[in-house]
Amino acid sequence: MTTDQTSISTYHEYILEAIYSLRHGLAFYENAKQVRADTGSDQSMLIAEINSRYSFLMISNSLESAANALLLSLNLDKEYYEELERTSTLVKFKIFCDFLGKRLDQGDIKFGRIKDIISCRNEFVHPKPKKANYRIENSTSEIRFEVKSTKNRNYPTYFSEIKPSHVLTALEDTLIFISWVCFDICKLEIQDGALKLGFGSFGSTADIDIIGNDYGIKFDKRSFGQ
Repeated sequence: MTTDQTSISTYHEYILEAIYSLRHGLAFYENAKQVRADTGSDQSMLIAEINSRYSFLMISNSLESAANALLLSLNLDKEYYEELERTSTLVKFKIFCDFLGKRLDQGDIKFGRIKDIISCRNEFVHPKPKKANYRIENSTSEIRFEVKSTKNRNYPTYFSEIKPSHVLTALEDTLIFISWVCFDICKLEIQDGALKLGFGSFGSTADIDIIGNDYGIKFDKRSFGQ
């Protein structure tokens, strides 16, 4: 009996799940907008927002997986890698650039936008119960919570306030950031960089192509080898 191997928990695995979930969340969101206010809800908005919030978390996981894959590609001593693996996500990207003799500009807006996503992710996976003021919108009867927002993209730091529009922005920023690090700063060849990110694997762009066409967004697909 032989045992085969494949790459798991990869950047492409997480980002593709995020994209798939977002695509379906957006479809439900469009359905929800067709429901007349006086007929009540058909649950489309709830399903849209659940899919979108899940997508946001998968996007943040893809960043972590990408950072770890890039460190693994350096073929460091196991104990040294394990020590670096315990550092923060953005520090890992900086370390990767340092090893290649490049500089990650932490003052660049692309860095700041990813910092927003990671700040939200930390709030979501380490929730701290607290009281929050809220108001009810007269026109829609929606509850709006008064919560802190991130610096650059104004993402709400309360999980339930993440909307499909936030996730579209987070996806676009993530793809730009990863390509910026790998291909603009570190000058990796596109195919080689995509394989490093996927730990030897690639991913399909079918769903992201559909989203891009539907919403007029030209996503950076270099991290998929394109």
